Amino acid sequence: MKTLILVALAITLCFTPAWAEFPERPITILVGFGPGGTIDLITRALATKASGILNQQVIVENRGGGGGSVALGVVAAAKPDGYTLCTMQNASIVDTALLQKVPYRPLASFTPILAFAASDHSALLVAKDAPWRTMKEFVDFAKQNPGKIKYGTSGVGTGMHVAMEMLAKQEKINWVHIPYKTSVDVRTAALGKHIDAVSSGTDWVPFVKSGDLRVLGTHGAKRCPQSPDVPTFKEMGYLYVSEILHCAVGPAGMPADVVAKLEAAFTKAMESTEFNTVRDNVFLSPAYMSGKDYAQSLKERWAKMEEIYKEIGLIKEPATQPY
Repeated sequence: MKTLILVALAITLCFTPAWAEFPERPITILVGFGPGGTIDLITRALATKASGILNQQVIVENRGGGGGSVALGVVAAAKPDGYTLCTMQNASIVDTALLQKVPYRPLASFTPILAFAASDHSALLVAKDAPWRTMKEFVDFAKQNPGKIKYGTSGVGTGMHVAMEMLAKQEKINWVHIPYKTSVDVRTAALGKHIDAVSSGTDWVPFVKSGDLRVLGTHGAKRCPQSPDVPTFKEMGYLYVSEILHCAVGPAGMPADVVAKLEAAFTKAMESTEFNTVRDNVFLSPAYMSGKDYAQSLKERWAKMEEIYKEIGLIKEPATQPY
């Protein structure tokens, strides 16, 4: 009898399929903004190298809209198996949800995987032939002409939107925000005189060097190396300082071993020459944060930004609850 049991067990083991090791099929990363922008380009560089490391294709799909909330909504509702991810800014996860209702809980609906770059030197720009040569001239005009200035960003609730609204509250300015799907669209609108100013991500530098745009102020804690003569918002007495981190997240409840494998693959991809070349070409700064540390940083950002927004009158209460 004992022999029969052992034989049966052996047969069972032989014909029972082993669980496939993750990943056994392609992974999709949704980019929360349109093609051609900073986060789109850096995500594609990350995905290309990660594909080889994971031995599976990592597909990048643009899903713009709502300052990143459209893509985040899709990922929040996805199966937490590691095959649907999203690259995003911390401001899109936190600030957008503070300012407007979103279909997920920003601090509960996601599994942070890692942060892989920082946008230190975003900026405020105008066309080369705009009448304002300094931030003071621009701000004075906006204050004296309520509702006349139209500025563009790549979405509601992005860091660039937040920077302008914090400036508006501080200086008591009434101006019009025009959100676009991509940074390319915003620049095109400015060059075509459809808007008066661009609150831009870090990919503005070539357009200032070519003379097409003029930079009035940058958002970093220190001056931008590519435009060292341009003062920061902080130097000029404005509250906004960029602390934007680009990250990868998945749905809440992902298995720890899957998260660890993705984090390791993306971290390895960050070491590649190709990734670093793209990062430098779009003027992002090196940055890394583990999934665990990034989750903590999102909680800290929520508390900090909620307090700031209430203090300057942008909100009375968060538009979306964090949990």
